[in-house]
Amino acid sequence: MTLLRIALRLGRMGAIATAALGTVGAIAQPLAFATLAGNTPAERAVFGQQMELLALQLTYLLPLPHGLGTMAGWIEWRALGFLEVVVGFWAVMAASGAGRGDEERGLVEHWLAQGVSRGRYIGLRIVAFAALAMAASTLAVGAAGVGAAIVNDGVPAGALALQGVALVGLVLCCYAVALLAAQLVTTRRGAITLGGAVLLILYLVNVVDRNGAEVAAIRSLSPFWLYDQNHPLTAGGVLDLSSTLGLFAAAAAITVLAVVAFVRRDLGAPLVRRTPRDARPTVRPAGNPLLRVPVLAILDQQRVSLVAWTAVVAALGLFFLSFTRTLVDAMLATPSFRVYMERAGIATYTAFIGLSWFSALVLLVSLYAIVQANGWAADDQEGRLEIFAAQPISRARIVVERLAALLIGAAVIVAASSLALLIGAASADISLEAGRVVVGTALTLLVAFAFGGLGAAGVGWRPRLTLGILAAVAIVGYFVQELAPLFQWPEWLANLSVYALYGNPVMTSIDWAREATLLAIGAAASFAALIAMQRRDIGA
Repeated sequence: MTLLRIALRLGRMGAIATAALGTVGAIAQPLAFATLAGNTPAERAVFGQQMELLALQLTYLLPLPHGLGTMAGWIEWRALGFLEVVVGFWAVMAASGAGRGDEERGLVEHWLAQGVSRGRYIGLRIVAFAALAMAASTLAVGAAGVGAAIVNDGVPAGALALQGVALVGLVLCCYAVALLAAQLVTTRRGAITLGGAVLLILYLVNVVDRNGAEVAAIRSLSPFWLYDQNHPLTAGGVLDLSSTLGLFAAAAAITVLAVVAFVRRDLGAPLVRRTPRDARPTVRPAGNPLLRVPVLAILDQQRVSLVAWTAVVAALGLFFLSFTRTLVDAMLATPSFRVYMERAGIATYTAFIGLSWFSALVLLVSLYAIVQANGWAADDQEGRLEIFAAQPISRARIVVERLAALLIGAAVIVAASSLALLIGAASADISLEAGRVVVGTALTLLVAFAFGGLGAAGVGWRPRLTLGILAAVAIVGYFVQELAPLFQWPEWLANLSVYALYGNPVMTSIDWAREATLLAIGAAASFAALIAMQRRDIGA
């Protein structure tokens, strides 16, 4: 029981963050529906038709909608649909901590020395996560019911419970995949990269299927596709039994493989080890010239992940563009939608892309910055920072080089994505204002700078808390940006969101005061990072 309590304690921060995000969104979205959809069945039917067309542009982030003219359909799509991405990210972070992070901190060796078997150790970690997953899922779906009850438009509790069962199955399956991936690498950073890459591929398979592509041969391999087959809130409280059982069966099978791999491998080593090669000792430095250039040395070490980020974001941009023309033309051909789009200022391809794609691009850039900051924290905990400081290199230089590498990497990613967007638009005969696209792309670096500065400050202050702090900033910013216009919150409150400060420079005129605020946040946080790094003992 002592080990189980410790396992619950180790996983509590991720569970709290996930539950908080799910709970806030699940309560806020029913309130938003009551405000937007109207009161009569006719008004809600029109609202549902409008939103179903608009929802087609969000299939990369949300599932296909069902019955958006009803409270149950809105909750299923908007309140709980976004949790697929959230729980996937949580599962990767939690599994990498259990599969590799505990070893890096010496916890596994400690418990093995106390007579705890490997199987029991990893088993209790899995049981603890399963308990936290059930608690977080229950809070999220329960909050959706509470939000609907607040506006006197309740949804069946049984249907919500079934949706929660499917959500637990998705969380456990994602965790199992990431835990197995952690057994194939040697560090937590590597576990996050590999597990995240595998789940991203599985998620993209589902996204492609949502948009009608022929992937029937492999779509059932994606846990996200299996989860999307469940619509108890809009299908009369019926759960897709085969898909749900498939989720839990896959989670159990992959978990068993991960446990076996953990038991069989050596501590600190991957499951599959390459045959060592004899090499002649040498005192000559490495021949890679990039390792001798400040900043570029960091990027060279991240070249594989940087290429992956660049390719994935560019591919997402092309994917978004593939249905933009059809969607915009269809909406403009409908008189009611044409009026709506003209009032919203998105009646052109450039404005529509500015509203939809660049909102997603800013989220991706902030996620990239968070991942980089998590790597900086890992450098401190795994002893690499000591090696850097012993070269000798000043601590201030370490901070500056990290931020510079972050900005250059982010610049490469967003530049490639926008170049792909412009090339794809030209080939699809879509007229885009290249100048606005370039400006909007360049200003996304201010978001990266703000998150990077906050991350550097967090690493210099409390490395282990950095990920939670940045996740909180992103979560709060996302909800503030979304809910402030809806509930007419004051402007100062809306400006608490980093995303609201970025605005929409592709669609509207640039608010230089807000962009300057982003720059000031990044600069102030970077200055705080310099001070914190100078004063804190490495590893403390």
